[in-house]
Amino acid sequence: MDKHSGNVALEWHAMTTSWWTWGAVALGAIAAVGCAVGSGDDGTVGESNLDTVPIDAGNPDADQSITLKPPAPPPVPPPPTDDGGTGSDSGSSSGGPPPPPPPPPPPPFSCDSPNLCSTSTDLGTISGDTGGDTKTAQGATSQWFTVRVSENDSGVFSNSLEMLATLTSPPGTNFDLYVYVPGSDTLECSAVSKSSTSTGFDSAGVEFGEGGTFSNGGNDDRTVTVEVRWVSGTCDPGAKWTLDLYGNMH
Repeated sequence: MDKHSGNVALEWHAMTTSWWTWGAVALGAIAAVGCAVGSGDDGTVGESNLDTVPIDAGNPDADQSITLKPPAPPPVPPPPTDDGGTGSDSGSSSGGPPPPPPPPPPPPFSCDSPNLCSTSTDLGTISGDTGGDTKTAQGATSQWFTVRVSENDSGVFSNSLEMLATLTSPPGTNFDLYVYVPGSDTLECSAVSKSSTSTGFDSAGVEFGEGGTFSNGGNDDRTVTVEVRWVSGTCDPGAKWTLDLYGNMH
């Protein structure tokens, strides 16, 4: 071999040696990276490996790990309401039963009498031949009354018994007045002695007992029946008629 050929052989040997040396270094670096990310003994990748994966191998200031966020908590259901709903819309704002319906309106006020002639309201006693006794009653419907008209003058001369009844009706409603005087000391409910059928104001006076010049010497006391009878208009408990009875007057 000449000198030129020997130099060529040496240069080729040096190049080959350098290439193998560089290749060994490169493989070593790849193996080192593989170990950093690598797997466990069983070949699987775990969280500890993911937490230490290099972000930027060429930047020494870069964060060298990734932190995984914790799992989000499960959603919390809304609290139940009183009626068993979920609070979103159970069909009732208060959660209780619906309010009861309003009560029906009361029936119209009746104009019928609350009593009968046999169960008339007793207004007491007034003198029919002395003084000036009075009795008063009020109402809003038809009604029956009785009053005892007594004889109090015991002189020898005759003095009849008298009673005057007046009735004032409320505006818009008309009541009439009927007075019953029995022929004996009983209760009279059918034979009308005096009546008044005017509108607004009624007046009816009765006179009975002694006549002539001298006293009859007997007792002429009587239970007189007075009827207030509805005729027309609306009966309103707040709109009342007024009945006045005057003794010793007719």
